[in-house]
Amino acid sequence: MPASKRWIAWLRAAVLVNWPTKLTALLLSGVLWAAVAAEEPTTQLVPVALSVQAPAGRTLTGQLPPVQAVYVGSTRELIKLYSSPPTIQKILPDTLSGSEFELSLSPQDLLNPTRLNVRAEDVQPRTIRIQLDEVVRRTLVVEPRITITPDSGYSVQGGIAVEPGSVTVMGPDAILRDRTAIPTVALEVSNVNAAVRRMVPLDTTGLGTARVTPAAVAVSADVMFMAERVLSVPVSIRADRPGMLVADPAAVLVTVRGPSQRLARLTRDSVFVVATADATEEPQRVPLEVVPPDGLTGVATPDTVVVTRRPRG
Repeated sequence: MPASKRWIAWLRAAVLVNWPTKLTALLLSGVLWAAVAAEEPTTQLVPVALSVQAPAGRTLTGQLPPVQAVYVGSTRELIKLYSSPPTIQKILPDTLSGSEFELSLSPQDLLNPTRLNVRAEDVQPRTIRIQLDEVVRRTLVVEPRITITPDSGYSVQGGIAVEPGSVTVMGPDAILRDRTAIPTVALEVSNVNAAVRRMVPLDTTGLGTARVTPAAVAVSADVMFMAERVLSVPVSIRADRPGMLVADPAAVLVTVRGPSQRLARLTRDSVFVVATADATEEPQRVPLEVVPPDGLTGVATPDTVVVTRRPRG
């Protein structure tokens, strides 16, 4: 038999004789090879789920770029990362005012699924650019919408004070462009008989995503008991030549109203009553103007006098 035929016969016998056993052995060897290969350390690029939280009141614009991580581990463990990918969560600082931010990434930022025997070697890329909506900063004056109703016999002295008197607002230019002031929420305080101080939130209606700092202001007012005191005050004449004129009566009673502590120290020299006269020879009845110290009110009785020329002699 020729050698070629003998070789073919041998090959056929090697393949066909006991072929089920031989096929099983081949499959088992393949499985064994795959199992050994799955435990060998290898390096792979794995997709990363990136989450970036914008500052309060702002939004991200554009898509975040894809991020990958370089992991070292067995093939068996690395395959698990594809079904439960690692994540990176970043929070942008509240002080960010620009429309672009460069975000740094590192392997330490990776949050891996638990119970995986893998090691992160690198993150690609290491830096990415985050795009945010355009914002502007405005300083707005605070307008208090506060109503204080004192108890009987009391009065608000010096008006309502606001601290701070202005706040910083950061947000889209389209919202803030024409704004110069921001109100507080409406607040009504009744039957007040002592000093008032409240923390009042600002009314952000219409500001959308804009952020206000601070979000509340301190509103205060002095409320004092009001007393009355009657003084006899001489009438001063205001004219071109006041020395030639006299008032009848020469003094009037002035009822001064104000905080009781101040009235106790008040003297009649602190209150002025003025009659402004025209340059005329005829007697004239002139209304009186009461000028009390700041924070006090005064009413003259009578409220007019007759101004005449001083008699000669």
